[in-house]
Amino acid sequence: MKKTLLILLLLLAAFSGYSENIDSLFNHFVFSKMSQRNNAAEELVYLFNKNECYDYPITYKHLGNNKMTEMLAFLGMANYEYNQANFLHAVHCAEKALLLVPEDSLQWRSSCYEILNVALQRMGDYSQALQYAKLDYETGIKLANEEIQSSALNSLAAILLATNHPEEALGYIQQAVDIERGNTEDQGKKLAIRLGIQCEVLAMLKRPDEALACINEALSLDSAAQRFDKVAIRKSQKADVLLSMQQWKECRKICLESLESSRQNGNTVEEIITLKQLGACAIGMKHYDEAEKYLMEGERLCKETAFTPQLWRIQQQLFKLYKETGRWEKAVQYLELSSKTKDSLNNERFQQMMSDYRVVYETQAKDAQLAAQQKTMRVRQIWIIIFSISLALLTVSLILVFWLARIRKKNNIRLEEVNKTRNQIFSIVSHDLKNPVNAQKQMLDYMCQHFEQISESDKKEQINALKQSSDSLSKLLVNLLEWASLESGRLTYKPIRIDLNALINTSIRQVQTYADSKGINLLKNLQSNLFVWSDIKFMEIILRNLLHNAIKFSYEGGNVEINATKGNKKVTLTIVDHGVGMRPEDKMKIFQKELITTRGTSEETGTGIGLMICKSLIEKSDCELSFTSELGKGTTFTILLPQSE
Repeated sequence: MKKTLLILLLLLAAFSGYSENIDSLFNHFVFSKMSQRNNAAEELVYLFNKNECYDYPITYKHLGNNKMTEMLAFLGMANYEYNQANFLHAVHCAEKALLLVPEDSLQWRSSCYEILNVALQRMGDYSQALQYAKLDYETGIKLANEEIQSSALNSLAAILLATNHPEEALGYIQQAVDIERGNTEDQGKKLAIRLGIQCEVLAMLKRPDEALACINEALSLDSAAQRFDKVAIRKSQKADVLLSMQQWKECRKICLESLESSRQNGNTVEEIITLKQLGACAIGMKHYDEAEKYLMEGERLCKETAFTPQLWRIQQQLFKLYKETGRWEKAVQYLELSSKTKDSLNNERFQQMMSDYRVVYETQAKDAQLAAQQKTMRVRQIWIIIFSISLALLTVSLILVFWLARIRKKNNIRLEEVNKTRNQIFSIVSHDLKNPVNAQKQMLDYMCQHFEQISESDKKEQINALKQSSDSLSKLLVNLLEWASLESGRLTYKPIRIDLNALINTSIRQVQTYADSKGINLLKNLQSNLFVWSDIKFMEIILRNLLHNAIKFSYEGGNVEINATKGNKKVTLTIVDHGVGMRPEDKMKIFQKELITTRGTSEETGTGIGLMICKSLIEKSDCELSFTSELGKGTTFTILLPQSE
């Protein structure tokens, strides 16, 4: 489905009128209904992704989440508007994107911080730019992502450079350069950017030779990778250094090349910067008409794009131009304008924020230094580990011996349990089986020898006693055989769809004679159409034992209730008696692998093996067994069975 959706988006991008006009498509996205809004958002994401407006790859997962898709549409538009030098609209779109970023998506949050930071720098709002650069750097620390940290440090250096704090800017940009020198994945693209800022900082610090070395390295990196749009930017940065060295002709040549490239690539920001540089060159060469033409064009573009920082610099150059040419009225006008623009850039709030952040950064720098020391320690630890491995290999044999000993111990414990159970079985055979058989033999011998002398009523009583004893022995033998099958693994779990009502009726018939002998009523309360998923043999054994147990401990003339109801994918089966119940201490022993002789309300004998078998069968199947009991009030056994439609 998602693949089909993406193909449709590609077709839309190829033939739709919106793809020809991103602004129209974006307006359609913002103002349309939800269903159309989602389609427009997805198409915008495709277009922006195609034009590399995102820092990270876009996947089907992003398009499957409407909120995420909207965030990407706003973020892509922010980057698109920034590239078009529409900085105010870029800020608005990035702010909307930031509100839609999921809490756990720190990487996308960083992308929003970055575009807000650089767009606000272009507008000259350094207080807000500093705030977002700080948030971006902190996000990079949280993610342990040096790429994000490097970008944020670059922005901090640019802000400090623009606000005349070159010494502090140098510290930030040097750290960013150090990070990028270890990055070999992008052919030096980010390193060239960092070197460009470092060049500007060094030029402001009156260190032109070092500045030229930086910008020449950056130019070499971009030229080798054929990043021609970036080459134009590096040339513009080199021009600043040449201006500081008053090398007018060489500077003018480079600026003209940069201006042509900027206009071809539609890079308005670099065009403005280059126009300012050409104006400064022309003033230095006393070509005042040419200087005025370049500077006035730069001023116009600054006002159109709200590029306040460069507007201040161009106004300074115009003041210088009109002062040198004796046009005092114009000179005073631009002196006032440049002062007003500069005041808007260097406000008191920014200075306080910068001071506060300086403390935070110094703390983080110390943390980074500590992390570097810890990294060195980890390298040492690796060598220690390598050395330790050889020692560890010598101990493997001992560990294996210990492990085998533990297995042997567990097996011995298991054998002890088996032996204990076997001894209990022998005890049953020798006591609970042998004694009743001897008693039956003696009774039969007596009846055979004195049959004529025994009254009819005594005969009936003794025959009934023999039958009860035989039934008890028969049940014991069945349980012993079932236990033996279970322990040997011959009784395996094979679930099928079972009609629970029919199975309960069959189980009731099996114990009906025993219930009638005690005058006990077996009451059913079953929903219709109850089907469960279980092993029919397992369920027959469990039901027979639980019903027999309920009858055994019920008083004569009492009731045993069998209830079954449907639940949430489960069927609940309960067997309730109102007999003797159990003492608290007996409850703890009920499902233990320990055979305990018990007697029913009519002095029926028992070993507890039936309940032990029930517990084992439940553990081997997808069922649950529990019980509640209160002395003198009875016992309730509950089974939860998987429902089958």
